[in-house]
Amino acid sequence: MKTALITGATEGIGFEFTKIFAQNGINLILVARNENRLKEIVKDFSQNKIDIKIYAKDLSIIDNAKYIYEEIKSQGISVDYLVNNAGFGINDDYIKIDWQRELEMFNLNMITLAYFTKVFAKDMVSRKFGRILNLGSTGSFQAGPYMAGYCATKSFVLSLSEAINYELKGTNVSVSTLCPGVTDTKFHSVAQTGNTILSKLFSHAQPEDVAKYGYKIMMKGKSLGIHGFSNRLIVFSNRFSSRNLLVAFSGKILKRK
Repeated sequence: MKTALITGATEGIGFEFTKIFAQNGINLILVARNENRLKEIVKDFSQNKIDIKIYAKDLSIIDNAKYIYEEIKSQGISVDYLVNNAGFGINDDYIKIDWQRELEMFNLNMITLAYFTKVFAKDMVSRKFGRILNLGSTGSFQAGPYMAGYCATKSFVLSLSEAINYELKGTNVSVSTLCPGVTDTKFHSVAQTGNTILSKLFSHAQPEDVAKYGYKIMMKGKSLGIHGFSNRLIVFSNRFSSRNLLVAFSGKILKRK
């Protein structure tokens, strides 16, 4: 039986991935900070007759990521599917954002993701099978004033993932990047983006639909998937606009009212 590791597994898109893998009879390793919620998931999914291991760890601390990897290895568990879903954003003037909070975002969105991708991809290559899905964003494709750091992290995710996926050609291991747009999750309350044009006027996807789409591109080994026709259209239109215009447009829709 195969095993999937999912970060940020208790809420939103991550929880929907948890449900999909469980429904497909795949053992789970779930990582999130909320231990009580993780235990509830174990209880709720017990009828699926799968093994579920949980780690209540804050992945913005890289030592926690290293601990989880070493624990999994010591138990002889092979991770066949990795979903690097955990992440958060911050909306404000860049110079007003607390550095420690932003550093936590950088560590979670980029450093832990890069570490997990590296160590698990290496193991997957040795076994000649594996699928990795990294969570990007429509913000991966342009600079985002008032979410400067967040959009930069998602650009990093896309660039890193596409490059590694190319390097892994012929190994039966792939790295896919899922880029959703506005999605109805707790992301917006944490990032404080509820009072932006982006949140108010752009269509909102449901996390279940985003996860189903992400699971599909992951299993097919596709390098990139942008969820939603309108999001794909916007990203495609970027190539016909100047970078200055794209930055100005992003600033308009991301600035809190």
